[in-house]
Amino acid sequence: MFLEQDKPKDYDCGYNLDLMIAAIPRIDDQQERIRYAKRVVGLIKQSHPNWVDKNGQSRLAWEYYFELADYNPRDYGIQNPFESGQQDDAE
Repeated sequence: MFLEQDKPKDYDCGYNLDLMIAAIPRIDDQQERIRYAKRVVGLIKQSHPNWVDKNGQSRLAWEYYFELADYNPRDYGIQNPFESGQQDDAE
């Protein structure tokens, strides 16, 4: 039932980010999973503001989310907007 956690993968974001990332595959609705993933990337942007450009875009935050996830986000309908040509609207 509980996710085992030794230490946070990212000390700036902490355990909550790890738990949020781990919860995404359990969300049944694809649109809700995508919204939740954008919240995760938004938290990464807040924790690493030097990764965000003046327009609020952050290729590094999206790449970092894909790196931190123990699963392939693409398998759950989550696309990196910099790879798919979409707008990075994660806040």
